[in-house]
Amino acid sequence: MKTLKRFLKRNSHNALFKALAGFGRALNRFYENRNYDVYSNGELTVLKKISTLNPTVIIDGGANIGGYSLLINKYNPGAHIYSFEPVKSTYQTLGENVNGFNNIFPIEKGLYKQNCTKEINIFPSNTHSSIVDIKGLSYESSEKQKIELVKGDDFLRDYKISEIDLLKIDIEGAEYDAILGFEEHIAAGKIKVIQFEFGYINISTKHLLIDFYNYFENRGYIIGKIFPKNVEFRKYEFKYEDFLGPNFVAVKKTELELINLLSKK
Repeated sequence: MKTLKRFLKRNSHNALFKALAGFGRALNRFYENRNYDVYSNGELTVLKKISTLNPTVIIDGGANIGGYSLLINKYNPGAHIYSFEPVKSTYQTLGENVNGFNNIFPIEKGLYKQNCTKEINIFPSNTHSSIVDIKGLSYESSEKQKIELVKGDDFLRDYKISEIDLLKIDIEGAEYDAILGFEEHIAAGKIKVIQFEFGYINISTKHLLIDFYNYFENRGYIIGKIFPKNVEFRKYEFKYEDFLGPNFVAVKKTELELINLLSKK
């Protein structure tokens, strides 16, 4: 057996094994849910499950042109929805799309760990803009724009919001920094669920999955990955540091009903 293993290892770098390796990587991406379609990757499932608990305040960080905010409203018409979008042209489209919904409040700012102004890279598609200098892309940003960023804790104080049922953060690599901006409310357990993206862009930001685990676990939260039918709450392992993404949730450990609800298929 040892001789066979050595033979295979010595002869593994060939066309056959290359094809098998490619198939294996593709299968792993499929299994680990590298899928950004909200209707099939589990994001909508999470939203529907949370709606059964009648949330009152939901923040859509990285609202873009409002698709997710409108989905929130569809299943949670009684919730106050705060939709953050810092890019001017995208924000204008967001405003047009949510016009007429008196419970959706567009905010022309981005979420960050402090109140400041930064330059954002805008890419040809309005679904993609980032303050991160992303490495490894096959295309470049089409323009740059100055945007306003706000610290989450300050925003909540200014708007007299004491608790959040769902904080969704999809801001192209700045997720960790945005989370730090809600430090006071997270430490106090005032945010029930935080949904955040983690993927290839984190190679550029240097924020690993272990950083998210350490941060949230130290503050009384449990982390799970979103799959099509449920959330799989699992302890950190090196193998999950795969940058495949796309979405994870952190839930207060005391929210047992919510954890059980999200876990069920």
